[in-house]
Amino acid sequence: MNWIFLSIVIGGFFSLLLTPLLIKIQKSRRIGESIRIDGPKTHSLKAGTPTMGGLVFVIASSISFVVVSLIKYLRYKEFSMEGIFVFSVFLMCSLIGFIDDYMSLKTKKSLGLRGWVKIFLLILVCIYIILMGLLVIDLDTYLNIPLTNINVDLGIWYYILVVMIVIGTTNAVNLTDGLDGLAAGTSSIVLAVFMFIAFLEWNIFDIGYGIDIAVICGGTIAASISFLWWNTAPAEIFMGDTGSFGLGGLIAAVAIILKQEILLVLIGGIFVIETLSVIIQVIWFKLFRKRVFKMAPIHHHFELLGWIEIKVIIRFWIVCALLAGSGFFLYYIKFID
Repeated sequence: MNWIFLSIVIGGFFSLLLTPLLIKIQKSRRIGESIRIDGPKTHSLKAGTPTMGGLVFVIASSISFVVVSLIKYLRYKEFSMEGIFVFSVFLMCSLIGFIDDYMSLKTKKSLGLRGWVKIFLLILVCIYIILMGLLVIDLDTYLNIPLTNINVDLGIWYYILVVMIVIGTTNAVNLTDGLDGLAAGTSSIVLAVFMFIAFLEWNIFDIGYGIDIAVICGGTIAASISFLWWNTAPAEIFMGDTGSFGLGGLIAAVAIILKQEILLVLIGGIFVIETLSVIIQVIWFKLFRKRVFKMAPIHHHFELLGWIEIKVIIRFWIVCALLAGSGFFLYYIKFID
């Protein structure tokens, strides 16, 4: 448990230290976010706000994980390839987001990389995950069915599910990142649940890498919450795709390594809702030329209904906590006699 607390302290400290520095640098160089023209009109006031803030909590959580892992190794000669695997996926997805943010800033448009390029890069990450799973960490290919002792082995087909989880989760968190603090807050809640699951897996089932997964989750949670000090509405900095892709990749990797792929749908239910709102909107409009929501993703729908931004954010945090808590209960129920 001390390792988790140490990662939280380090991640939170460096995020608090680096975020105002990044804001200052971007303001001095007049670097800022370009706002999509089809978004809510109130968002036009946010144009020019410093962005790529995700770079801060990626760096902060990376420092946290590396420092704790080094201390742990020097003292006990212990480390896990599973922890390194999750950490590397986090960095690679963050890099994709960083490239996208950089292209947006360079062209001074709200769109960076083309959609198909992002998918292609994510597929490369998935290939890396598959190779690591097959050659290094011996990733199990079964699905753990909640509330039962049943494991369904999918064999090689499991890796198709991995691709769907990684691409789906990264894009879902990215879609959620549309209001100040929404993605950082919801991701922190989801990662907190996975941190407790990882800790229980380590503490009760003696799964050695569980503590390393809990450490990277703890450091990222602390870094994200510290980032929220400046990202809460009205935001002084946005996380950008650097942050949303990184968080999405981390959540996906943690769910895969902990064998909680099915529970991810409930624990990360807020991201599922956001994604489904976009899918429903697009399909319905193509079929009937009518919109189900005033705007998708669904958080913009509530904005256009007249809810103030902070009201939407807090209520989405609450829904996220309820869904994530329900997912944790379904996981924890197996410990109850």
